[in-house]
Parts: sequence; C-alpha cells; structure tokens
Amino acid sequence: MRRLRYWMLACAALSMAACEEGVPPQLTAFPPTGTPDPDPDPDPDPDPDPDPDPDPEADPFARSVGRMSVEQLARSIPVITGGVEWVEDFGQGPVNLLEVLAPTLGAPDYLRITEENLEPTLLIAKFMQDASHRICVRWVDKDSRADSGERTLVAHEDWSSLEEADAKSNLRRLQLRFYARFVPEDDEVAIGDLYDLFVNASSTAPPDRAARDGWLAVCIAMMTDPDFILY
Repeated sequence: MRRLRYWMLACAALSMAACEEGVPPQLTAFPPTGTPDPDPDPDPDPDPDPDPDPDPEADPFARSVGRMSVEQLARSIPVITGGVEWVEDFGQGPVNLLEVLAPTLGAPDYLRITEENLEPTLLIAKFMQDASHRICVRWVDKDSRADSGERTLVAHEDWSSLEEADAKSNLRRLQLRFYARFVPEDDEVAIGDLYDLFVNASSTAPPDRAARDGWLAVCIAMMTDPDFILY
C-alpha cells in the first residue's frame, strides 16, 4: 500500500514538471510505445485504375437507339404498302393483328402500363418477321394486278421486268418509300445487296413467278431491316 502511494506521488511530480516546461504531460509522463505508422502518401491516387479518356469525337447529346411505337407502326405500314395491313380472319370476322398483339408488344393499356417501352427487343423483331411474310405476299399480289399508275411496290411499266435498270431504279424508289432515304443514281452501294437478293430470288423461281418472288424477297428484307423501325 505504501509502495503504491509513492508511485502515485512520483507520477504526479513528473506531470507537474512537464507542464512547467510547456510539454504535454502525456508525452513526457507516458511516452508512446511500439513502432509508429509510416507517413501517409503525400499525394494518394483516389482512382488507381481510372477510366480511359472519353472519346473526343463522341456526341455528348447522343441518345440510345429506340424503335417506333405500336401506334406509329400501325400508321406507317398502310402508308408504305398502299393500304395493305396485317388482317386475318379466324372465323369471327377480320381482325387487325397489330391491334390484337399491341399489349404483347408493350403498348400501354393505361391500367397496368402507362408508358410504352421503346427499346428494341427480340419480340418486336419476331413480330416484324411474321408481319412481313403476311403483308408482303398480299402487297405483291395486289400490286402485280394493279394499273401502273396505282402501284406502290413496282413503278416501271412492265411489272414482270427483270432488267437491271428497271430493278435498280425501283430499289432506289423503295429506299425512299421505306426509309425516307434518297439514293442518287450513281450510288450502287446502297442498293447493291438488295439487287443481289432480287436477282437470286427471281433466278431460282419458276419463269412465271420470277419477278413476284424477286420483289417478295425485297419487301420482306426491307420490312425486317432494323432501319425500318429503329431511329
């Protein structure tokens, strides 16, 4: 007990002496023990693996790719095809398949869905594939029997013509009709693939169906092209 008292008095005396010299008592009476931490990095890197510099040519105002709404498709298809729509009769009268499948394609019903999802999806691509096969067959059939002034698919006088000049001229006109894209007379690249498709489809068909199969293949290809519904 006496030894503890002496120890406490000695500590008190050391603390007072340290205060008189202007040194914090905890540094004199109780010196730190152990190894001090190393000095921190004077200039730490907040991001050791930063992202690469952004593309200086990237458009800061660019937006993501979207597609036409179901309503826009319903208005656009008859305009392009001269009134041909995807209408089927399952025994209870004709129905427009675009209207029937609109909820499946994401059109709002304003009960559960109030805003349409305009992102490109495999579902809309499958719909355009099915629709094009039904619509284009009817468009080709209607157009091949119409007078030259009433046609919307083939513009040259002889509907059955397979001449290169007629086909390429009509393909340029269809680019404008489908995509609002003007193709100059000297531009062969923009219609090259479609012309090859027309030649391949028409050359493998029976002679009496050569032009029909050629324009059918072109119609399906253009209607299922992403440029048709994407913007």
